Amino acid sequence: MKKKVLAVLSVSLAMTFLLGACGGSAKPQTEAPASQGTAAGGSTEAEAPSGDKIVMKISHVSSPGSARDLGCQKLAEVVEEMTGGRVEAQIYPSSQLGGQRDQVEGAQFGTIECVVVPTSYLGGTCPMMTLLDTPYLLPDDPEQLYELYQSDAIKSLRDTTTEKGILTMAIWQTGYKVWSANKPLLDPADMKGLKVRVMNSPILFKQAEVLGATGITMDFGETYGALQNKALDGQENPIDTIYDMKFHEVQTDITKTNHSGLDQVVLINKAWYDGLDADIQEAITQGVKQGGRVCLEETLALAEKDEKLIADTGKTAIHELDDEQKAAWRTAMVPVQEYARTSQGAEGEKIYDAIVAARKEITGEQ
Repeated sequence: MKKKVLAVLSVSLAMTFLLGACGGSAKPQTEAPASQGTAAGGSTEAEAPSGDKIVMKISHVSSPGSARDLGCQKLAEVVEEMTGGRVEAQIYPSSQLGGQRDQVEGAQFGTIECVVVPTSYLGGTCPMMTLLDTPYLLPDDPEQLYELYQSDAIKSLRDTTTEKGILTMAIWQTGYKVWSANKPLLDPADMKGLKVRVMNSPILFKQAEVLGATGITMDFGETYGALQNKALDGQENPIDTIYDMKFHEVQTDITKTNHSGLDQVVLINKAWYDGLDADIQEAITQGVKQGGRVCLEETLALAEKDEKLIADTGKTAIHELDDEQKAAWRTAMVPVQEYARTSQGAEGEKIYDAIVAARKEITGEQ
């Protein structure tokens, strides 16, 4: 596979940007880019293919080598192989094409062919997708969650983005969210008064409100510095993301609430996709599917490894909840679930109820 990990700026400026945005936490690229990207400068026009070659830019905010990035690499590999090189897949990690909201707009308006972003960042464009931000809505077993994401209930949710010019090809699993702060958060009441970073989702703001915290949204790359400077008291992310972004360096405690997934939607510009030959569309479909499995497998492996690496520093305590504490957290989140169910009108209630029914069928809940 010709992996295209492209720099937006010159190497020295790109490294300065990455280190500054993430507080010195971004990993260096694991491979030298095969060619330089041309997406800098704020252009609103999609890059034209060279000759008969079709360019497919794939953008995400994670570091090279992260689970999300490895999933994107698999997607690119499958697409290039199945199309015999007619499609050139270029991967832009580490927010090179802008923040996650910028990337969603890129997928909507066709300046980026494919983006992989959390559901929360669709709040301003396709708010129905933020139903997946609801705490304790999803199965807590990764394989059961994978099965749920293949269900008709989730397909009906994915289809809601089409009217905005976006195809949601799949949802990739990137782990369960936990809370980090400078104290244990064993009881929901421990959240009271904290300033916490949340993604731009009404459900996540409601979650903070119910917990007595203040939800603050900011770009992912600014979070490390805000935690370091005490502008934020805490944040929620999977453990491997916390390690990847080095948040544990500026937080003394991680509490494994596992209260919801931080899963990624694979978005493709509909007009671009509809203009492709059927065999190329099938290659993308297969690439997205295989990339999702790689992302899940790498997420599980990295979560275990990175939790140990954090614990081994001796600087950040990792707290498990006992059964009573888990029950208290679930009970505290019921008002958020009730809010989420009715937040998107009658259609949203129908989709929400279908997701709950599908989850119960998969997990065997009564």
